[in-house]
Amino acid sequence: MSQPTIPLESATQVVEAGKRKAHELGLSAVFAVLDAGANLVSFERMDGAWLASNDLATAKARTSVMFEMPSEALNAPVQLGEPLTHFDHINGGLLLMGGGVPITDAEGTLLGALGVSGGTPEQDAEIARTAVS
Repeated sequence: MSQPTIPLESATQVVEAGKRKAHELGLSAVFAVLDAGANLVSFERMDGAWLASNDLATAKARTSVMFEMPSEALNAPVQLGEPLTHFDHINGGLLLMGGGVPITDAEGTLLGALGVSGGTPEQDAEIARTAVS
C-alpha cells in the first residue's frame, strides 16, 4: 500500500500562497515542499533570496516531516539542570527553528511538509503557516 502524499499541483498552490505572504512581509524566501517520505516535490527560490536559504528551507521541511509537527515546536529553551535535546548527529539535516510546517489532509494524515527560509524564524513560521492554511 502506498503512503498518501502531496500532489505537485497542491505543492505548487502552497508555494504560491507562501510567496504572496513573503511579498506582503517584504521578504524574498525559499520554499521546499517534501512528501511524507521526506522526498522533494517542489522547490522555489524567489529572486534575491539568500543561497543559504536553499538548505535551510529543505532542513525545516525535513524536520517537520520527521516529527510530524512544526519545526519551531522542537526549539525548546535550554533549562538549567534539565537534559538538552539535540539532533545534530542525525544525517540528512534537521533544523529546530520556525519555518517548517506539516501538510495534512482533512483527516489529519501527514502528506508532507513545507519549509520556508528568508526572514527571521518567526517570519518564516508565519509564512509557512499562512501558506498551508
